[in-house]
Amino acid sequence: MSGPAATATAAAAGDERPGRVRARQRLIEACISALHLYGPSRTTVSRVVSIAGLSPGIVRFYFNSKAALLVAALGFLADEFEERVLKPVAALKHSPVAALGLLVELYLDPEIASPRKVSVWYSFWGEASSRQEYLDICGQKDEDFARLVRELMETLIEQTGARHLDADGVALGLIGVLEVLWQGIAFQSEASLNRRALVARALAYLRSVFPGQFPGPAAPRRRTR
Repeated sequence: MSGPAATATAAAAGDERPGRVRARQRLIEACISALHLYGPSRTTVSRVVSIAGLSPGIVRFYFNSKAALLVAALGFLADEFEERVLKPVAALKHSPVAALGLLVELYLDPEIASPRKVSVWYSFWGEASSRQEYLDICGQKDEDFARLVRELMETLIEQTGARHLDADGVALGLIGVLEVLWQGIAFQSEASLNRRALVARALAYLRSVFPGQFPGPAAPRRRTR
C-alpha cells in the first residue's frame, strides 16, 4: 500500500504507539501499588485494573497472564535500579569516594527507595512462590551490584593505603547497612521518613572504616553574644 492511504495508516499507528506505551506503563505502576498493598499471592488482575482505572480486558492486550504482569513489574524496578543507581555509580569508578557517596544518595533516594517500591522488592524475595522469579530477574543484577561495591572498596583501599582492610568484608558491611535501612523504609510512610538521617547513617559507616575520606555532619555553630 502506498500514497495518502499508507501515510494515514502509518500516522495512525504512530499516534497509537505512545498511547500503548503509556497504558502498559500505567498497568505496571498499578501492579506495583497492588503488590505493595497485597503482596504477590493476593494481587489480582481485578485489583490492578481497579487501581489503574482501566477495563479488565485491556490487561490481556499487554500481558497473557497475571504472572506475566507481576514479572513485568519486578523487571521494571530492576531496570530502573540499574539505570538510576548502578550505571551512574559505575561511571565514577575512578573516584571511589565520590562513587560511594553517590551510591548512598541514589540507593536511598525516594524515587528508588520509596516504601511502595521497597515493599515490592521484599514481597518477591520473601514469598516462597515468587523467589524463583526474583532470582531469574534480579539475581545477575544483585551480583553486579555486589561486584561494583567490592571493586570500589578495593580501589579505595589501594588509594588510601589501608591494606589491612578486607575489601569483601567492608563491601558486605556497606551492603548490609543499606539493606537494613531499606527494611526500615518498607514499614514506614514517606511522611515519617527522614531521608537525610538515613544517608547520614550509611555515611557514618563509611567514615568509621575510612576516616577522613567522607564528609561528616556539620558542626553546630557557636552562639556569640
